[in-house]
Amino acid sequence: MLISPSHILLTGASSGIGRALAIALAAQGHKLSLCGRDPAKLAQTLALLPQDAMVFSQHFSVTKPAAIHQFCQQAKQQWGDVDVLINCAGGNSSRSAATEPDWSAIEQMMQLNFYAPLHFIQKLVPAMKEQGKGVVLNVLSTVCLFSNPGISAYSASKAALDSYSKVLRKELNGTGVKVLSVYPGGVDTEFRAASRPDYLSAEEVADAVLLMLASSAKAHIHELVLRPAVETNFC
Repeated sequence: MLISPSHILLTGASSGIGRALAIALAAQGHKLSLCGRDPAKLAQTLALLPQDAMVFSQHFSVTKPAAIHQFCQQAKQQWGDVDVLINCAGGNSSRSAATEPDWSAIEQMMQLNFYAPLHFIQKLVPAMKEQGKGVVLNVLSTVCLFSNPGISAYSASKAALDSYSKVLRKELNGTGVKVLSVYPGGVDTEFRAASRPDYLSAEEVADAVLLMLASSAKAHIHELVLRPAVETNFC
């Protein structure tokens, strides 16, 4: 069970699932360290939180390792060691066919969807191991589980983090540190070009994440797949 107030560091808090998580976690009384790339959107998130919310925030691109390092240091100075890391920041900047790779977009997505979460893990997990408790929760995607044409680069970047998470989970087994993965299907957020009200809402995904975090210390919801009822891209 996640004890309040825990120190939760959340990436991608500017919009979508990250914003919904920030609102839900603030309502539970946790100490939050929030980051997002867009200062205006991050300010909108902060405006939606309770006035007495315990929040430290910075806007920067998580593709910059030095900025990640600084943010983690300042978050620790503000609230102490991080109890829960939620890697939620992500994006898809290419629809190129797999036979025609867009190299610049692939590199950008690897930086955002794969390398950035690893930098946060490298910075924060050692202290969790010392404490004998902690959670790393990665927001992945059902693209890790089902192949769809036109999103090869995005799928590869998310699958890289998925594979890394599985190994990390085994390596941290017995340390008290949980490694959890949630795989949302279609979500109706700004991430999507056209509105899809029949898809999941960001709040529904946030509720699933809260369920994973609420499990007891000995119960690990390692992997949770969440799809809208209209989605059929599963075996």
